[in-house]
Amino acid sequence: MRGLSSSRGAIYVEYAVAIVPMFALFWGLLQLNGLLLADLVVRDAAQKAVRAAIVCDSDDGTSGESGGMTCAQQAVEDTVKAVHSITDAQVVSLEGASSSGNQEVTAVVSAHYSCQVPLVGALICAAIGGGELQRSAQMPNQGHYYKF
Repeated sequence: MRGLSSSRGAIYVEYAVAIVPMFALFWGLLQLNGLLLADLVVRDAAQKAVRAAIVCDSDDGTSGESGGMTCAQQAVEDTVKAVHSITDAQVVSLEGASSSGNQEVTAVVSAHYSCQVPLVGALICAAIGGGELQRSAQMPNQGHYYKF
């Protein structure tokens, strides 16, 4: 019996040593999951910004480069508002929105992702550049103007 009582405390020490890295791994996976979700949302926002700029350009009240930018920004804001960890999203550039024909329309969307998981969140956000996500999307403007 004497040999068993001396090894009982070793189990608690081993558990305490093993649980800390396991928690760090679990929290890191949670933070990475949130980051990948935010990246997908920013990609979708860029696609919706291009689509909104093309369609919105055909309307009389929102024609031209500034009207396309306004509609693209509204589409981005509507897309990212479901993800609370994205604190700021904006259209950085919009090219080719006011041209007709088969010109490519390109939108670049930038968003700030705030890391929320303790300990490992700062590590993961530092690895991706401080939480800044930037994605672009392209779509051809096929020269057909939509009437509303």
